[in-house]
Amino acid sequence: MKILRVISSVSAEAGGPINGLLNSSKELVRKGHKVVVVSLDDPDSPWVEGFELPLVSFKSIGSYGFSKNFYAWLLENVSQYDVVVVHGIWQFHSFSAAKACQLNSVPFVTFIHGMLDPWFNANSKLKALKKNIYWKLFERHVINHANAVLFTSEEERMLARKSFTPYFPVEKVVAYGSLKPMIDLEVAKETLLSKFDSLKSKRFALFLSRIHEKKGLDLLIDALGKIKNLPEDFLLAIAGPDTNGLQAKFVKQIESLGLTDRVVWLGMLSGDVKWGAYHAADVFVLPSHQENFGIVVAEALSTATPVLITNKVNIWREIKAAGAGFVGDDDVVGIKTILNSWLNMSKDEKMRMSNKAIECYHNNFSIVSAVEDLERVLLDVSKSQ
Repeated sequence: MKILRVISSVSAEAGGPINGLLNSSKELVRKGHKVVVVSLDDPDSPWVEGFELPLVSFKSIGSYGFSKNFYAWLLENVSQYDVVVVHGIWQFHSFSAAKACQLNSVPFVTFIHGMLDPWFNANSKLKALKKNIYWKLFERHVINHANAVLFTSEEERMLARKSFTPYFPVEKVVAYGSLKPMIDLEVAKETLLSKFDSLKSKRFALFLSRIHEKKGLDLLIDALGKIKNLPEDFLLAIAGPDTNGLQAKFVKQIESLGLTDRVVWLGMLSGDVKWGAYHAADVFVLPSHQENFGIVVAEALSTATPVLITNKVNIWREIKAAGAGFVGDDDVVGIKTILNSWLNMSKDEKMRMSNKAIECYHNNFSIVSAVEDLERVLLDVSKSQ
């Protein structure tokens, strides 16, 4: 198959979707398919140069990402592909790709990536109003006329039904996953520790994600501050891009709770250093209010690191069933409870949970099984046109 993947940005700071796109595309290429990516990135952006897949990018205007040249390219080129995969909605790339596909009778599928979760509407009236307008004008056509709308969990599929009307997509739940790191994790761990001396000889919980309101970092900090008799060698390591300028707010919160010596800021990590952080961590924690999948959770599991997550991370049922970590409510009490559950475990219990973590990854979130699922859907869709 010739597959065109359409996304707003290929920047790593855009979050999980680009990681999933990259990992699955590499496996699709290995299986003999051709994959091209088109995005609304400025061609001069540093993350465009050296991108690991064939990439066509166009400079866009405004937060919606309007680009006349992007749409013109799609109209001229989509007919060269057997199927188009649209990643995410609410920006110009999704509607323009859907329209170009319909005009050229090219089948397309839309990966929602959690963007129809009702949490977003409930937490900002202004954004909810804006999205209702966009839905009526544009996105309902993207969703309701797609050959398939792809969800990465049953939980995500059910939540999406509660957000907007009219809503009558062809729904499909597909497996999703991450690549297992093909590196020496002990060497990667030493690379991390050589860069961050404050982590040496310490146990630490790792938060690795965007610094964003929905990630629940404020809950994690408050919960840490409420834990009595916190082990002297235990730290919270926070890694990820501060795209919304929230770090200063969290630093003040940390200072007010007397936790300055307990928190280390690592910035954005990538490559071997990122994998070294997963492997070196005592436990991985993601206290999100909303997470359609959480690719970072799968990455942590692939390094045999147990996870502490909320029941708003849509793969929580798989984690709980596998015994690969602890699951709590997305509030301070819930986060404190799962932190204490981990801290109160014996060394042997933690080792057993570590073994269950890697088993959970192989059974549920490996990239090989995920791509087989995606490939099957794309082949079916391409043949149906």
